[in-house]
Amino acid sequence: MARTNLHELATSLLDSLSSLASNGRFEGKLRTVAAEAGLNSVRSAEAIKLLEEIGRIQVVQRGRRGRDTIIAIKSTDPVRLEEAETMLPSRGGRRTPRLRYDDIGRAVVDRLLELSRDDALRAAQVDAFDNQNRQAHARVEELEVALGEAQARETDLRIKLKAAQEALDRAEENLRRAMGPTPGPRAPEQGASSVDDDDARAVLDILRSGRV
Repeated sequence: MARTNLHELATSLLDSLSSLASNGRFEGKLRTVAAEAGLNSVRSAEAIKLLEEIGRIQVVQRGRRGRDTIIAIKSTDPVRLEEAETMLPSRGGRRTPRLRYDDIGRAVVDRLLELSRDDALRAAQVDAFDNQNRQAHARVEELEVALGEAQARETDLRIKLKAAQEALDRAEENLRRAMGPTPGPRAPEQGASSVDDDDARAVLDILRSGRV
C-alpha cells in the first residue's frame, strides 16, 4: 500500500474505533480492530499517530504488557489527504527527521524497558516455581519415608499378633485337654492329662489348688 492512502486507512480505523466505543471511549485490543480495518501493525501505528496529531483521538492508555488500549474519541470527521501528508517526510529533509528519530529512540527505549521487566518477571516466576518444586519433592520424600516406616510397623505388629494368636490357641487347647470330663468314682485319674505348655500348667495348678 502506498503511504499516500494513509488518510483512508486512518479514517477506516477511526470508524472502527467509533463503532466499538462507549460514551466516546474505546477500550480493547487495538491490534484486533486494526486487522479488521485492513491495517497491519506498522500502518496501524502510523494511523494512530496521525489521528492523535490531528486531534481526532487521544490515546489514554497504550496496550502494553497485556493491558487494553484506551482511546478517547474526540472527532469522527474523515481524515483529509492534506492532513495525512503531514506524516510524509519533507523533500528538503528539514521538517521532521530529528523528531522521527527521537520517536524511534523513545520507542526502542520503551521496548527495551518492557522486555527487561518481562525478563525479570519471568526469572522471578522461574525461581518461585523451582523453589515450590524442590519443596514438593522434599515433602514427597518425607511421606515416602513415613509410609515405609508405617508399613514396617504394620508388618511387625502382624507378626507379633500372629505369634500371640498361636500362643493363645495352644494355651486354649492345653486347658481344654486339662479340663476334660470330670473323673467318676471308678476312674479317678481319667481327667488328668499331660500339659506341655508352661503357662497352661501354671493355670491348671492354680485351678487344682482351689485358690481361685
